[in-house]
Amino acid sequence: MKKLYCEICGMEININNYDFNKNALIQNNSKEVILSCPFCGVSNKYLSDDKLNMVKALNIDNAAINILDKAVKLEIFNGDFYKRASILAKSQKVKSLFQQLSRIEYMHSRIHMNLGGFKVTPVLNQLNYDKYNSDEMLLEMANKREIHAVEFYSRYFSEVNDVNIKYVFKALLNVEKEHIILTI
Repeated sequence: MKKLYCEICGMEININNYDFNKNALIQNNSKEVILSCPFCGVSNKYLSDDKLNMVKALNIDNAAINILDKAVKLEIFNGDFYKRASILAKSQKVKSLFQQLSRIEYMHSRIHMNLGGFKVTPVLNQLNYDKYNSDEMLLEMANKREIHAVEFYSRYFSEVNDVNIKYVFKALLNVEKEHIILTI
């Protein structure tokens, strides 16, 4: 298997990690065929064998900074939810799904931090999710979060001027659409 690099998150995909987060991907990677980045979930259209091909913001203005700040917080908020939900979930299958979705959402926040040049990861207020005492309730909450993420990327896609930020938003929008399917 040859090494690939994700131009969205910058991670190297190799024989040791091609199936990382496999439960949070619609289609599983194999050694022979890599269908998506195992770290951020984007399709193989965003993968290349060029390590230096990671997307960078080109024309970042105050509006874009504000939108990226919101995107960082959205993804951390969702990552925090999945982290807690993985503890609350009853079945091992749902626990695993939530653990892996948490890692992917946190990776999305790092992508936005890199685009915006943010150095400090925001710490958000922790919410209490204990009232969601069944896998069905947790999956319903997860699904609502993924729908909100799709709406976020759709809305702000048209409000940013930087073509590379638009490119990243489109890639992540498609990942969040897959997450909707996974959480139904």
